[in-house]
Amino acid sequence: MPVSRRVSRAQQMSDRILDAALDLMRSRGSVAVNIEAVAETTGVAKTTIYRRYRNRSELLTAAVARAMETPIEIPENLSTYDTFTWLLHEARAMIEDVVGRGTIASILLQDDPEFSTLLRDLTRNRARALSNLVDERISTGDLKPGLDGRLVATLLLGAVLGQLVRGADMDDDWADQVLSVLWPALAA
Repeated sequence: MPVSRRVSRAQQMSDRILDAALDLMRSRGSVAVNIEAVAETTGVAKTTIYRRYRNRSELLTAAVARAMETPIEIPENLSTYDTFTWLLHEARAMIEDVVGRGTIASILLQDDPEFSTLLRDLTRNRARALSNLVDERISTGDLKPGLDGRLVATLLLGAVLGQLVRGADMDDDWADQVLSVLWPALAA
């Protein structure tokens, strides 16, 4: 069998395992993710999973890293307001489609401290890009001088989490509603 085909099958198997781990995490939280549950969900032998991931921690780390591997590319040439609107929608999509409500619940409940730390570290890396954008927009005069970029990033991301905790709908108008409250405190 050609090596490329073998690699392809190996990659397909890894994808299948990580997809199952992510599905479990999204729907039931990180505590539901373990080698046995992934094996049961996928029909893949536990030994096959253990060949790729020595333990649950490595499996979770790989699953979260995969979920977060797509870089956020903020569209250029948007006004600051429109950029924040776009970012709020992106944050909502990331929570809904990438990490899932089960993951958010795990973090809020602190039912899996090791995983919560891992996800917080990855989230901080993503939030750093937002914080840097805020700092850049302060320096160009689009936002009030003296704002703390990290705090603004936290407020924007917190709005998304708050909506999830409340169980409120996040329709297309939602981001504009959030910004209508925050914008007067941010705009130069």
